Amino acid sequence: MLGRILLSLTAVLIALGAALYPTLKLFGLFRSPISLNNDDCVTIPGLEACEEGWVNRQLGMAYLACSDIHSRDLWVPSMDRYNATALPDMSTDHITLLSLTAPYEHRVLKITGLPQEAHGIWTHGMRAWQDPTDPKALTLFLVSHRPPLDRSSVMKVGANSVVEVFQTRAGEDEVRWVRTVKHDLVRTPNTLTPVGPMSFYVSNDHATKLKWMRDLVTTLLTPKSEIIYCDASGPENDCKVAADGLLYPNGLALGPTNGLIYNAPTHRGGVQIWKRNADNTLTLVDDIRMPYAIDNLHTDVETGHIYANALAQGIHFAPATTAEGVASGVRCATETFKIVQGSDGKHTAERVFADYSGKVNAVTTSAPFGNKILFTATPSPPGTLTTPKILVEAIAFLSNNSRATASLVCRAWGKIAESRIGKHMIAPTAFGPVNPSGVEQRRTIALRVRSLERNHADCDYKHRTAEISGYLWA
Repeated sequence: MLGRILLSLTAVLIALGAALYPTLKLFGLFRSPISLNNDDCVTIPGLEACEEGWVNRQLGMAYLACSDIHSRDLWVPSMDRYNATALPDMSTDHITLLSLTAPYEHRVLKITGLPQEAHGIWTHGMRAWQDPTDPKALTLFLVSHRPPLDRSSVMKVGANSVVEVFQTRAGEDEVRWVRTVKHDLVRTPNTLTPVGPMSFYVSNDHATKLKWMRDLVTTLLTPKSEIIYCDASGPENDCKVAADGLLYPNGLALGPTNGLIYNAPTHRGGVQIWKRNADNTLTLVDDIRMPYAIDNLHTDVETGHIYANALAQGIHFAPATTAEGVASGVRCATETFKIVQGSDGKHTAERVFADYSGKVNAVTTSAPFGNKILFTATPSPPGTLTTPKILVEAIAFLSNNSRATASLVCRAWGKIAESRIGKHMIAPTAFGPVNPSGVEQRRTIALRVRSLERNHADCDYKHRTAEISGYLWA
């Protein structure tokens, strides 16, 4: 009897291991830590929580969508951080203008005309459209995750996400609000890419706003999300589904010479390339499969190449973006790939940067300009930002949300589980007795999850699979 049980358990573990291996590999669990082109990096001090932005070498400047440490602690809907009731009434998020010439000075831009009901901007992805007849005339498109009017209802209704549109001239001290694009199809916007002065594609990273449903879809690796096309040039916001059946569509970029749309399906890995149809829907024309979770994509307008930022050790990403993780030295390695289209129309990916030493940490954006790259993301040690070839920015993006930290570690290992973490349904043998209530108990669980991860970082695949199975499914 015992023999049959052990045999059955072994079969289950083998099947589970086979199922988990691609995901574990995607998030870097078995990746060799080989750095590349990271010898001389410098830090740009004073920037904080800048998730994304738009870089232009011709103008010599970058526009960054920034926040502050405390706000990121509370509010990042794409990472299930929903503490809306603790947010200030008016957002402290802002748009920063950065000079791309040493000493890399930067300043916060004044926002004028934004309706009071917005309570400021709540930043995520941001890009700009440059007028081809007047290069200094810019239109900024910003994903803004407004909290619901009744902030106590956030777990029932989710974020009130919109795209804010601003106009400015390069180098001015202010941006002027011109429109809010709000539409039922723009549910969970992550980032966007403009294709005209008032039109853009935007990625819905999750299929639903509601947390338990979106976690279920993510856990099951179900491709239910979309890329949306919006035209805001008329009296009404006109949006449509451009491509659907996608798994966590994240980064977007417009090819400057070929007019193709590039998208990074983060939880699948690699980069998908789409052709724009006459009706602005998208048709898949190429697909680069890569064992990397890709975040944002940025364009080199001079060469036509696309730069893809890879979460090389994605399993560490959530811990590395928390105050606890930073304090305990958790790091998420970064790699950057250059996507090149050949004469036959096919695309290849070339590895151009990698850092496993902690010089840069949990990077979300790799934006090229000339022979340099601007990285934005989470904290890194002092003295970590540019080389003659590589410009790296380390920006604080912290969170004390230990529950989210523990959840992502478990999700990356077993793609299960926010609910199990939340209810503390974890094997006592792995973590010891657990009190099922209170912030400190959740914090303790998070720390133990990371401790278990570090203590067993060198375990072989068989033993790790058995251990993961033991405490996730107990």
